[in-house]
Amino acid sequence: MFLSSVDHNSYLKVRYMAEDIDTKSEPSSKSSSTRQSEIADNSHLEPATAFLDICKQLDPEIDENFVEKAWKQYDTIGKQYVLEGKQLTWYACAVYLSMWQGSPLEHAIPKKYSLAELLRICKISVLEFFDKATKWVEMVNGPRRLKDHINRVQSSLAVAAVVFKKLLPIFRKIFAPPCGNDDDEAKGLNCKKLFSLLWTLFIVMRKQFNSDDLMNSFHLLLCTVDFIFQDLRRSQLTCLLDGDFINAIEMQPEEDSILETLCQIFEGVILDAKHFRTHCWLPRMRKMSEEKIIEAGEDLTSFVVNEVINKEKLGNMYEELIVKRGEMDERMFLPADISVVFDEAYDECAVQRLRRSEDGENLVDADMLLRLSTQSCLERLQDQRQQKTPLSGRGYVISAEQYCPATPVSASLYNASKLESLLHGNWKRLDAEVESILCHSCQDPLEKIMNIVSQLNGRLEEVVENEGQIDGADYDTSFREMFAVRKSNTECLFFRFLHKIALSEKDRLGNGSIVKLSAVLLREDFLKSLYVCSLQLVLFTYESVREFPWSLEIMRLPAVHFYKVIELIIRADSSLSREMVKHLNKVEERVLEEFAWSLESPLWPSLQRRADGVPSSQAVSLEAVEGYSVRQPSISHRYTVSPVKPLAAKRRLEFDDDDSSCIAAKRRAPDAESSAPTSATLLFFRKVYYLAAVRLRDLCERVRLDEKGRQRAWTLFEHILRTETSLMAGRHLDQNLMCCLYVVAKIGQQNISFHDIMYHYRHQPQAASRVYRRVMVESTSSPPIILDDGASHDSVGSASGDKFRSESSVSGVVTGSGTATPEHQNVEYIDLIKYYNHIFIARVKSFVQKLQPGFTE
Repeated sequence: MFLSSVDHNSYLKVRYMAEDIDTKSEPSSKSSSTRQSEIADNSHLEPATAFLDICKQLDPEIDENFVEKAWKQYDTIGKQYVLEGKQLTWYACAVYLSMWQGSPLEHAIPKKYSLAELLRICKISVLEFFDKATKWVEMVNGPRRLKDHINRVQSSLAVAAVVFKKLLPIFRKIFAPPCGNDDDEAKGLNCKKLFSLLWTLFIVMRKQFNSDDLMNSFHLLLCTVDFIFQDLRRSQLTCLLDGDFINAIEMQPEEDSILETLCQIFEGVILDAKHFRTHCWLPRMRKMSEEKIIEAGEDLTSFVVNEVINKEKLGNMYEELIVKRGEMDERMFLPADISVVFDEAYDECAVQRLRRSEDGENLVDADMLLRLSTQSCLERLQDQRQQKTPLSGRGYVISAEQYCPATPVSASLYNASKLESLLHGNWKRLDAEVESILCHSCQDPLEKIMNIVSQLNGRLEEVVENEGQIDGADYDTSFREMFAVRKSNTECLFFRFLHKIALSEKDRLGNGSIVKLSAVLLREDFLKSLYVCSLQLVLFTYESVREFPWSLEIMRLPAVHFYKVIELIIRADSSLSREMVKHLNKVEERVLEEFAWSLESPLWPSLQRRADGVPSSQAVSLEAVEGYSVRQPSISHRYTVSPVKPLAAKRRLEFDDDDSSCIAAKRRAPDAESSAPTSATLLFFRKVYYLAAVRLRDLCERVRLDEKGRQRAWTLFEHILRTETSLMAGRHLDQNLMCCLYVVAKIGQQNISFHDIMYHYRHQPQAASRVYRRVMVESTSSPPIILDDGASHDSVGSASGDKFRSESSVSGVVTGSGTATPEHQNVEYIDLIKYYNHIFIARVKSFVQKLQPGFTE
């Protein structure tokens, strides 16, 4: 019998319910019907009164239809699930989520109630609410936008908490500690009022920019501190400033801003902070002053002297914004006693308010505290963005302990600081040595390069502008608002990489290859690849939501051409940060595992032109490369050893064509297998084989497949790559690797299920659920013809005469070597188990039979 397909939604629901029931303390002997009856009785009697009390406290004139809607949701879920803990928490979830369900997020919610007020009434902590709200969305099977909303609200609060902790040492450094009567009732501006005003101004400005970007939020904080500092000096309120700090910075008489000093002391990125202040902060402040949202005067010099009215106006504006967006009130972090701000020990418990309820009780149980401790909650956003080291790049990067910053803000700023150091200097020109190299192929190389860069810049600007019109102003606001700087960063990085590669390759190849080197460096596809790689690093550094392969797609650059520059850049520029190298390695893997195999990829016509098709793993190994020498590289074999892995693919500078290389290979030896092909294809498949070997080995170790099974799995994968290459067309490398592992486990009679394989696969750093949920097939493909003899078709070990469809799942023209060139078809997507049952096994059955123990011809 074939494997049953996976209904993932049902599976997750059942799994979740099983976990809930297992953790309940109720006697297991109680029948399901009895339990449902009790839940129903409880939900209709006592909780209803408590639920109505909450609604009435929230709004005495609350709409009855809304109350009915929220209660119906709670009642329905209460009958389907066992709701642990205090019901007040679940009531809060039902009320809050009912405000958002059925109303588009871009419009105002129908019922504007404060989340902070709701939690106060229900006497629950912020952490507990978000923990239960996340589960509630799953239980009601909420739409994706509802899940995204909960994640966004949590992320926004996490960023605010991280920035608040960062504010504490900054405030201690710049402002004077409290003295005497520093409370809200005292007349005039004091330390406590100043701290509250500064934080309120920051959170209002952050909501207006509508960005949860950690780095931009930190620069916004520095701009806020700088603005308050300048205003205090102009208003002759220097008594509120720290005297030692003022004496230490040695400001010039005509200088007011301390933004650069703040960046130097607290690890900000100077250029980004200055640009943000000039193009974002000051224009917004002037607009708010003109519209009388704040009282600061035309020159923004009277903000602090109007502290009372400005705090009131900002407070009203902030409350309106957070209620409209359903977000938590971030003024909750403000301490009642300002003196604790000047105690460094307070920094570690500054955001404990997230754990406590309004009455001061800690309502979070021990297990939840273990999972959602304050630190993990605050760094949740950063953890989501942190990239795992790809399996093939574990030796590529330096140790995380040595170079990874400790705090979320420093980690976010680290790459930006590294990028700023890379761009230091005038890179938008060619120095004499580089120009002398390029002049061998072009009289005016700079003009040619600038023309190409100008076209790429124009294309980038056009796409970003169009996306802004389609997706709205809130889409990737950080990148859009800083677009001019990001474009300039990309251009500078492009010229830096060109400069580094040109000099590096000249030193390695010598003067005898200058002409050929020059021609390669001025190729349009090479320059375009450099630009895309530069853009990709800028997008990564500033945490843009535009993820790879967006940069490839907008420039219409084939992935199989682009990836060639990655190792060149890593080798030529040793100043790249650890995270930058890791990201480039991840991008390279994405090309090798999926994008190079797309139906439109130039790889397919390239393989069709090759007489020997896909080379074997032995043919592309370094030992098989005829005439290779590390010390004396020939012009026709321009490879260099990777700086990290002795067996890694060696990089050839040229973007060579396969035709000439194949002809050369034929001249050297009649046996294509014994003489290594010297083309871009060799490099590509060497890397593919290495990547597949690393992932397959890791997966085999996780499922504990024996050594013979591992060898069979590798043999089968190589057979697929060489003989059934079209199984890769439009698909993911991991999809076929998991299928190979499963079928080999079956013929070896090892008890490894497909679910076991997928479970362990999810623990690999590159894993994504779409890989096993969406496998491309032809929409016109019919299921295989199966003659049921009662045997399990889950295993190909059966010697029955079952008939399987043998055509490729992606039709194409088959060459003499068995390599198919895919043709464009109408496609659909199925899950991995269906793909295995209906397509994969039919293509490999005859070969797999040869791998079975005791097989004889």
